[in-house]
Amino acid sequence: MNEITPTFARAGATAVEPEIIELAPGETSLSFLQRVYRSVRQPMSRRLRAAIEALPHEHPRLGAVAIGSMNGEDFAAMLDRAIERSGKEREVKQIEAAPMHATPLVLDRRFR
Repeated sequence: MNEITPTFARAGATAVEPEIIELAPGETSLSFLQRVYRSVRQPMSRRLRAAIEALPHEHPRLGAVAIGSMNGEDFAAMLDRAIERSGKEREVKQIEAAPMHATPLVLDRRFR
């Protein structure tokens, strides 16, 4: 029994204890997450989770953005001028639909 005790004591002395990281009064949650994932004394799983959580705040997502200027005019007036410039008539084209058959074209005994 005496031989086992020093082995456990030695193993406990070599283990690295996690660093205690506290949030200062003026710090943001992002800076706290950065301190966690940059700390080499934190377990890798905790560092990885902190890095994942901080990622959307450090690097914005790519997306399409439309930029336009209205110059104080309403959209309808701008659309009317664009149609006039194109030289096309303002008539609304409608799709003429042919009447559907009263019975389906598929031969099915349910529809006889």
